[in-house]
Amino acid sequence: MPKVPSAQLVLEGAYRAFCRHGFRRTTMSDIVEESRLSRPTVYKYAGTKDEVFATIVRTGLERAAAAAERAVAAAGTAEEKVLGVLTVKLEVAIRLWQDSPTHAYELLAAASAHTPEPVGAYMDHLARLLTDALAEAVPGTARQAAEVLLTFTRGLEDDLRDVEAARRDLGTGVQMITRGALGRPSAPARPTSGPQPEGTPS
Repeated sequence: MPKVPSAQLVLEGAYRAFCRHGFRRTTMSDIVEESRLSRPTVYKYAGTKDEVFATIVRTGLERAAAAAERAVAAAGTAEEKVLGVLTVKLEVAIRLWQDSPTHAYELLAAASAHTPEPVGAYMDHLARLLTDALAEAVPGTARQAAEVLLTFTRGLEDDLRDVEAARRDLGTGVQMITRGALGRPSAPARPTSGPQPEGTPS
């Protein structure tokens, strides 16, 4: 079995520590314990707590952005592309809530507060993907529709106690908003599933 690189072990250990203790209460000692490596090795690859947290956030968002692009490439219609992109976004939040039900809200807030640039870049990237998916049909309002869709999805992420309900609501909401933006009559929903991100280190 190939040896897991120390840098990866540090990221995985740090992710477990943040999920277990939350951002504020996690210490470098917690990260050392979860990584099961020597303290000098952890400091070599992690730097400070803020630095390793930023690396985890950035890595996770890069994977999610790539998954959203794959979802668009695999989809046919504008509606399927939109649902694929937003499914990726929702699944990122679901994964965090499942890994850290006690601290997920704090970790999401910490990501926005401590890593605003990668979070902002990720949201802009999703907005562009959504806008491009809608632009051929409604070039004048595609960006506005994309922002509405992102806001709707963020609302679902605030309460993920019932994951399957959130997934169903996403499909229904995307159908209603997208078809309204495109000016098409409503039709029965067709289950759609897109690629999901590989996730943050676990």
